[in-house]
Amino acid sequence: MTNTTVLVKWAFIILCALIIAGFLFFRHLGTRSADITSKLGVHNGQLAAMPDTPNAVSSQTDDASKHVDALPMQGSAKETLTKILACLQEMGNNTVTTQLDNYIHAVFVTPFMKYHDDVEFYIDAANNKVQFRSASRVGKSDLGANKARYDAFKKLYLQ
Repeated sequence: MTNTTVLVKWAFIILCALIIAGFLFFRHLGTRSADITSKLGVHNGQLAAMPDTPNAVSSQTDDASKHVDALPMQGSAKETLTKILACLQEMGNNTVTTQLDNYIHAVFVTPFMKYHDDVEFYIDAANNKVQFRSASRVGKSDLGANKARYDAFKKLYLQ
């Protein structure tokens, strides 16, 4: 074998090793995100504040880049809760971890990398609205995943 052939072979092996290491690193981040807890829930009529990173959306933020519209209630609070749960079930890839009369917390898990994202719904009966918050647990950018999740949920919910 020539020196060039040996060099190309080693370059290929190193490149493959780097790709595999990168995949394993990001997969580890997804698994690690399952262990992160945050202060979620409703406090004084507000869902948790937005993180400094761009990987979240909420109907209760003044940050235009992270703002989504609150949704209208679908009848009573109980009927609205039922509708939210039905939409979550239809969307799949999530587990409802907290369910109260006016609040739902679901955890979505991305299929490939296993990232965990928190999605919250607050049935704000005083204003006849459903407040929404979706946030990634790790990373900086979500490549629009939380906004896309809101759009998908909104489409199902308003049917």
